[in-house]
Amino acid sequence: FACWCGPSSCGLCCRGCKPINESTGTRIMYTLLTVLTFVVACLMLSPHFHDVLLQNVSGFNETCVSLGLDAECGKLTGYKAVYRLCLGMVTFHFILMLSAICVFNSSQCRGHIHNGYWLFKIFAVIGCCIGAFFIPTEFSIYWMYVGMVGGFLFIVLQLMLLVDFTHAWNAKWLGLRTGKKNRCGQIGTLFCSSLFYLVAIGGAILLFFSYTRWNGCTTNQVFIGVNAGLCAILSFITLLPVTQSRNRNAGLLQSSVISLYVIYLTWSALTSEPPEEISVIETFQIQVSRQISEEKGTGKSVEEAPPVFVSGPGQTFTFLNNTLCRPNPIDPQMDLIAAYAGVLIMFIMAVYATIITSSESHKLGVRRLPQATEDTFDCCCCCRARHRDNPTERGGQKVIYNEAGGVLYSYSFFHFIFCLANLYVMMQLTNWYRPLGSDINKFGLNWAAVWVKMASSWTCVIIYLWTLFMPNAGLDATSHFHLATLMVSKHQKKLII
Repeated sequence: FACWCGPSSCGLCCRGCKPINESTGTRIMYTLLTVLTFVVACLMLSPHFHDVLLQNVSGFNETCVSLGLDAECGKLTGYKAVYRLCLGMVTFHFILMLSAICVFNSSQCRGHIHNGYWLFKIFAVIGCCIGAFFIPTEFSIYWMYVGMVGGFLFIVLQLMLLVDFTHAWNAKWLGLRTGKKNRCGQIGTLFCSSLFYLVAIGGAILLFFSYTRWNGCTTNQVFIGVNAGLCAILSFITLLPVTQSRNRNAGLLQSSVISLYVIYLTWSALTSEPPEEISVIETFQIQVSRQISEEKGTGKSVEEAPPVFVSGPGQTFTFLNNTLCRPNPIDPQMDLIAAYAGVLIMFIMAVYATIITSSESHKLGVRRLPQATEDTFDCCCCCRARHRDNPTERGGQKVIYNEAGGVLYSYSFFHFIFCLANLYVMMQLTNWYRPLGSDINKFGLNWAAVWVKMASSWTCVIIYLWTLFMPNAGLDATSHFHLATLMVSKHQKKLII
């Protein structure tokens, strides 16, 4: 009761469970809220689930009409419904973000709001989502643009943390933290770099053989060629003497990891290309092709005749050869299995990235708040912050108030990242800038996803090159924000984080 209706942090009812930290339990609860919202969003995009309701629920259509949800609950299905659902979640986290600014410890009243009162939070989420469905339909186009900006910003933050991870890894293994050379670390760095480069080169070769053909597939050839060339260029730039003079932490370990990740994004983009589909127009074109072949006396059958593409009546027929620019699926249901697996993997990675980003916020320039003292006051009132009672000491899983003396992560930045994560998930589910064709059974098979992944690979290369030549890029040390990159200054032989 103290957890759902009071300021206490949540824990399980079983006394035998291991103690849990307050910071961990709170983030698990917010993650569960996001999981529930994600499941509902997937059901809104599932035509099969909608058909099951129509066939098995008596009076379903009449109930939808009486509630003002259009025939067959049209307002609760499709990409616009997902837009409104995610708008409610973004609004919920945005309000909490504003309320959690400058919270120093969990004993403050705004810290209580962040860690407790979960029953009221659930009602708040439901209210925000329901209220979003009363927004006019014309708002959807503007919300799509907001989602594109937020989703791409979420991707950029993950790429920045990836680049930072490679620099930190290289600095630790080479002993740049302590200033002592590590022979074992140098051998390990050389081994990992060679392994990653071999995998990247092998992956690029396999992509050429699997996703390109001698006659056609020009787009795939350009994608693979450009990204493979970028990997070669960034590796060459890493070895230049001018790069080593500006950033002594530059090495092949970082470039090999980035090259491997770029090849992975290229493969992911190529697998997202929608397969060719047979339509009524194509059937008509085959029939016309057979007629032309018979008139020419070629004797070709329907299967042998190339398809004919026309733009309108009275125009000249042109013959084009269709080339399948992807491997043949092993199983007819492979695309459906890949769609569901892609949805699950995408969401798991988004949640994981959200938790990691909020925990590593100091690397993105968000300064950690100072430890609270006994004279800490709440901003919402003039009363001194008091320590909370811990009801778990009387039963149930013990919750350790590890943030009573000071927060371990920025509450406000945590909710900001959740806002971006919800926008990212929304855009992934609704095909980014082509939401009309969004279908959970065809998740990831659209050109919007292809271009987003290719743009992510190019952005990753840009961020990496940026950190090579401008390791201390950003605002100066007196500012609240700076780029978090492990480096060695040219004039000061020490690491700056």
